Amino acid sequence: MKGLACFVLIITSSGFQSPTELKATAIIPDSEDGKRLVTLHSDEFTTFSSRVYGQLEYPLGSDTLNQEVLNNALRGYIYLKHTQELRNTKYLTVVDFSIYCNKKRLWVIDMDTKKVVFNELVAHGAKTGDTYAKYFSNKHSSNQSSLGFYTTGGLYNGSNNLSLKLNGLEKRFNSNAFSRGIVIHGANYVSESIVNRKERIGRSYGCPAVSQKVNKRLVNTIKGGNCLFIYHPTPEYLENSTIMNANLYITVDDLSI
Repeated sequence: MKGLACFVLIITSSGFQSPTELKATAIIPDSEDGKRLVTLHSDEFTTFSSRVYGQLEYPLGSDTLNQEVLNNALRGYIYLKHTQELRNTKYLTVVDFSIYCNKKRLWVIDMDTKKVVFNELVAHGAKTGDTYAKYFSNKHSSNQSSLGFYTTGGLYNGSNNLSLKLNGLEKRFNSNAFSRGIVIHGANYVSESIVNRKERIGRSYGCPAVSQKVNKRLVNTIKGGNCLFIYHPTPEYLENSTIMNANLYITVDDLSI
Protein backbone atom coordinates (compact mmCIF):
# COMPACT_ATOMS: atom_id res chain seq x y z
CA MET A 1 0.00 0.00 0.00
CA LYS A 2 1.40 3.40 -0.97
CA GLY A 3 2.85 5.40 1.90
CA LEU A 4 2.43 2.61 4.47
CA ALA A 5 5.40 1.79 6.70
CA CYS A 6 5.82 -1.62 8.30
CA PHE A 7 7.58 -1.76 11.67
CA VAL A 8 9.41 -4.84 12.94
CA LEU A 9 10.18 -5.01 16.64
CA ILE A 10 13.29 -7.01 17.48
CA ILE A 11 13.48 -8.30 21.07
CA THR A 12 16.63 -9.83 22.45
CA SER A 13 16.36 -13.45 23.60
CA SER A 14 17.68 -12.97 27.12
CA GLY A 15 14.24 -12.68 28.71
CA PHE A 16 12.18 -9.59 29.50
CA GLN A 17 13.69 -6.31 28.34
CA SER A 18 12.79 -2.76 29.34
CA PRO A 19 11.54 -0.39 26.60
CA THR A 20 14.98 1.22 26.39
CA GLU A 21 16.47 -2.20 25.63
CA LEU A 22 14.17 -2.87 22.70
CA LYS A 23 15.43 -2.06 19.25
CA ALA A 24 12.89 -1.07 16.59
CA THR A 25 13.72 -1.31 12.91
CA ALA A 26 11.51 0.49 10.39
CA ILE A 27 11.15 -1.06 6.97
CA ILE A 28 10.11 1.64 4.51
CA PRO A 29 8.42 0.24 1.41
CA ASP A 30 8.69 1.47 -2.15
CA SER A 31 5.82 3.42 -3.67
CA GLU A 32 3.37 1.73 -6.03
CA ASP A 33 5.44 2.83 -9.03
CA GLY A 34 8.59 1.34 -7.50
CA LYS A 35 10.23 4.58 -6.38
CA ARG A 36 12.00 4.53 -3.04
CA LEU A 37 10.24 6.36 -0.20
CA VAL A 38 11.98 8.52 2.39
CA THR A 39 10.83 10.74 5.24
CA LEU A 40 11.38 14.42 5.97
CA HIS A 41 13.71 13.39 8.81
CA SER A 42 15.83 10.99 6.78
CA ASP A 43 19.47 11.20 5.76
CA GLU A 44 18.29 11.73 2.20
CA PHE A 45 16.37 14.84 3.24
CA THR A 46 19.40 16.17 5.13
CA THR A 47 21.51 15.66 2.01
CA PHE A 48 18.90 17.45 -0.08
CA SER A 49 18.76 20.38 2.35
CA SER A 50 22.56 20.68 2.39
CA ARG A 51 22.58 20.70 -1.39
CA VAL A 52 20.05 23.52 -1.57
CA TYR A 53 22.00 25.47 1.06
CA GLY A 54 25.15 25.16 -1.04
CA GLN A 55 23.32 26.30 -4.19
CA LEU A 56 21.95 29.54 -2.76
CA GLU A 57 23.13 32.68 -4.53
CA TYR A 58 22.96 35.91 -2.54
CA PRO A 59 22.85 39.50 -3.76
CA LEU A 60 25.92 41.57 -2.94
CA GLY A 61 25.84 42.72 0.69
CA SER A 62 23.33 40.12 1.84
CA ASP A 63 23.51 38.21 5.10
CA THR A 64 23.67 34.41 4.98
CA LEU A 65 20.72 32.30 6.08
CA ASN A 66 21.52 29.82 8.84
CA GLN A 67 21.70 26.26 7.48
CA GLU A 68 19.61 24.68 10.25
CA VAL A 69 16.93 27.35 9.82
CA LEU A 70 16.83 26.62 6.09
CA ASN A 71 16.59 22.89 6.87
CA ASN A 72 13.50 23.52 8.99
CA ALA A 73 12.01 25.81 6.35
CA LEU A 74 12.56 23.26 3.59
CA ARG A 75 10.98 20.52 5.68
CA GLY A 76 7.76 22.51 5.89
CA TYR A 77 7.97 23.69 2.29
CA ILE A 78 8.25 20.11 0.98
CA TYR A 79 5.46 18.96 3.31
CA LEU A 80 3.10 21.74 2.16
CA LYS A 81 4.03 21.19 -1.46
CA HIS A 82 3.34 17.45 -1.16
CA THR A 83 0.02 17.99 0.63
CA GLN A 84 -0.97 20.60 -1.99
CA GLU A 85 -1.36 23.44 0.51
CA LEU A 86 0.68 25.75 -1.72
CA ARG A 87 -0.95 27.34 -4.75
CA ASN A 88 2.47 28.63 -5.78
CA THR A 89 5.76 26.87 -5.07
CA LYS A 90 8.17 29.35 -6.67
CA TYR A 91 9.12 31.34 -3.58
CA LEU A 92 10.05 30.36 -0.05
CA THR A 93 10.22 33.24 2.43
CA VAL A 94 12.11 32.70 5.68
CA VAL A 95 12.14 34.99 8.72
CA ASP A 96 14.66 34.17 11.44
CA PHE A 97 13.54 35.91 14.63
CA SER A 98 16.47 34.51 16.59
CA ILE A 99 18.60 37.27 15.03
CA TYR A 100 19.18 40.79 16.39
CA CYS A 101 16.44 43.12 15.15
CA ASN A 102 18.76 45.48 13.22
CA LYS A 103 20.11 42.65 11.05
CA LYS A 104 18.54 41.61 7.77
CA ARG A 105 16.61 38.56 8.93
CA LEU A 106 14.11 38.01 6.11
CA TRP A 107 15.06 36.05 2.98
CA VAL A 108 13.02 35.31 -0.13
CA ILE A 109 14.37 32.35 -2.11
CA ASP A 110 13.46 31.63 -5.72
CA MET A 111 13.20 27.84 -5.48
CA ASP A 112 13.57 27.42 -9.24
CA THR A 113 16.90 29.23 -9.51
CA LYS A 114 18.05 28.98 -5.85
CA LYS A 115 18.66 32.73 -5.89
CA VAL A 116 17.94 34.88 -2.83
CA VAL A 117 15.90 37.69 -4.38
CA PHE A 118 15.32 39.65 -1.15
CA ASN A 119 17.23 39.93 2.13
CA GLU A 120 15.56 42.57 4.26
CA LEU A 121 15.03 44.06 7.68
CA VAL A 122 11.81 42.91 9.35
CA ALA A 123 10.14 43.98 12.59
CA HIS A 124 8.71 41.75 15.29
CA GLY A 125 5.78 42.47 17.61
CA ALA A 126 5.99 45.10 20.35
CA LYS A 127 5.41 42.52 23.09
CA THR A 128 7.59 39.90 21.45
CA GLY A 129 10.72 41.58 22.76
CA ASP A 130 12.98 44.60 22.51
CA THR A 131 16.09 44.13 20.36
CA TYR A 132 15.61 40.35 20.33
CA ALA A 133 12.37 38.42 19.82
CA LYS A 134 11.56 36.22 22.81
CA TYR A 135 7.79 35.81 23.25
CA PHE A 136 5.26 34.58 20.72
CA SER A 137 1.50 34.20 20.71
CA ASN A 138 -1.47 33.17 18.59
CA LYS A 139 -3.87 35.26 20.68
CA HIS A 140 -5.81 38.32 19.65
CA SER A 141 -4.57 41.68 21.01
CA SER A 142 -1.32 40.10 22.19
CA ASN A 143 0.85 42.41 20.05
CA GLN A 144 3.17 39.44 19.66
CA SER A 145 4.53 37.73 16.57
CA SER A 146 3.43 34.21 15.66
CA LEU A 147 5.77 31.38 14.69
CA GLY A 148 5.37 28.74 12.04
CA PHE A 149 4.31 28.17 8.46
CA TYR A 150 1.97 30.39 6.45
CA THR A 151 0.73 30.74 2.92
CA THR A 152 0.60 34.19 1.39
CA GLY A 153 -2.72 35.56 0.24
CA GLY A 154 -3.78 38.59 -1.76
CA LEU A 155 -2.95 42.28 -1.58
CA TYR A 156 -5.14 45.05 -0.20
CA ASN A 157 -4.83 48.69 0.80
CA GLY A 158 -5.51 49.22 4.49
CA SER A 159 -4.37 51.36 7.40
CA ASN A 160 -0.77 50.49 6.54
CA ASN A 161 -1.32 51.07 2.81
CA LEU A 162 -0.33 48.18 0.54
CA SER A 163 -0.37 44.97 2.59
CA LEU A 164 -0.16 41.22 1.99
CA LYS A 165 -2.57 38.88 3.75
CA LEU A 166 -1.16 35.84 5.54
CA ASN A 167 -2.86 32.54 6.31
CA GLY A 168 -1.47 30.73 9.36
CA LEU A 169 -1.39 26.94 8.94
CA GLU A 170 -0.54 25.84 12.48
CA LYS A 171 -3.41 25.61 14.94
CA ARG A 172 -1.49 26.17 18.15
CA PHE A 173 0.86 28.79 16.82
CA ASN A 174 -0.47 31.04 14.04
CA SER A 175 -3.97 29.97 13.01
CA ASN A 176 -5.44 33.31 14.13
CA ALA A 177 -3.08 35.36 11.95
CA PHE A 178 -5.73 36.22 9.37
CA SER A 179 -8.37 37.28 11.90
CA ARG A 180 -5.73 39.18 13.92
CA GLY A 181 -4.81 41.17 10.81
CA ILE A 182 -1.24 39.86 10.79
CA VAL A 183 0.08 40.95 7.38
CA ILE A 184 3.27 42.00 5.66
CA HIS A 185 3.28 45.77 5.19
CA GLY A 186 5.67 48.65 4.88
CA ALA A 187 6.51 50.73 7.95
CA ASN A 188 8.46 53.95 8.45
CA TYR A 189 10.01 52.47 11.60
CA VAL A 190 11.88 49.85 9.53
CA SER A 191 14.70 51.29 7.41
CA GLU A 192 18.41 51.23 6.76
CA SER A 193 18.67 54.86 7.88
CA ILE A 194 17.51 53.91 11.38
CA VAL A 195 20.12 51.15 11.52
CA ASN A 196 22.81 53.50 10.24
CA ARG A 197 21.98 55.93 13.07
CA LYS A 198 22.57 52.99 15.43
CA GLU A 199 18.99 53.16 16.65
CA ARG A 200 16.72 50.13 17.08
CA ILE A 201 14.16 49.63 14.35
CA GLY A 202 10.57 49.84 15.55
CA ARG A 203 8.14 47.09 16.44
CA SER A 204 4.71 46.22 15.12
CA TYR A 205 1.45 44.92 16.59
CA GLY A 206 2.60 41.45 15.54
CA CYS A 207 3.06 41.90 11.80
CA PRO A 208 6.33 41.09 10.05
CA ALA A 209 6.68 44.68 8.85
CA VAL A 210 9.33 45.64 6.30
CA SER A 211 10.68 48.92 4.97
CA GLN A 212 8.37 51.07 2.89
CA LYS A 213 11.09 51.21 0.24
CA VAL A 214 10.96 47.48 -0.47
CA ASN A 215 7.41 46.61 0.51
CA LYS A 216 5.70 46.97 -2.88
CA ARG A 217 8.24 44.84 -4.76
CA LEU A 218 8.41 42.22 -2.01
CA VAL A 219 4.68 41.64 -1.52
CA ASN A 220 4.02 41.58 -5.25
CA THR A 221 6.71 38.91 -5.59
CA ILE A 222 5.52 36.49 -2.89
CA LYS A 223 1.74 36.99 -3.04
CA GLY A 224 -0.65 34.30 -4.19
CA GLY A 225 -0.10 31.13 -2.21
CA ASN A 226 3.65 30.96 -1.63
CA CYS A 227 5.23 29.59 1.56
CA LEU A 228 6.35 31.77 4.48
CA PHE A 229 8.16 30.40 7.53
CA ILE A 230 8.75 32.43 10.71
CA TYR A 231 11.39 30.75 12.85
CA HIS A 232 12.64 31.01 16.42
CA PRO A 233 14.29 28.20 18.43
CA THR A 234 11.43 28.09 20.91
CA PRO A 235 11.22 24.48 22.19
CA GLU A 236 7.43 24.58 22.47
CA TYR A 237 7.19 25.25 18.74
CA LEU A 238 9.97 22.95 17.56
CA GLU A 239 8.66 20.04 19.61
CA ASN A 240 4.94 20.49 18.91
CA SER A 241 4.61 21.82 15.37
CA THR A 242 2.64 19.24 13.39
CA ILE A 243 4.29 20.41 10.18
CA MET A 244 7.83 20.35 11.54
CA ASN A 245 7.32 16.89 13.02
CA ALA A 246 5.22 15.34 10.26
CA ASN A 247 6.18 11.73 9.52
CA LEU A 248 5.38 12.05 5.84
CA TYR A 249 6.70 9.57 3.27
CA ILE A 250 7.75 11.06 -0.05
CA THR A 251 9.62 9.67 -3.01
CA VAL A 252 13.26 10.54 -3.63
CA ASP A 253 12.08 12.35 -6.76
CA ASP A 254 10.18 14.82 -4.54
CA LEU A 255 13.60 16.02 -3.37
CA SER A 256 14.80 16.83 -6.86
CA ILE A 257 13.82 20.51 -6.87
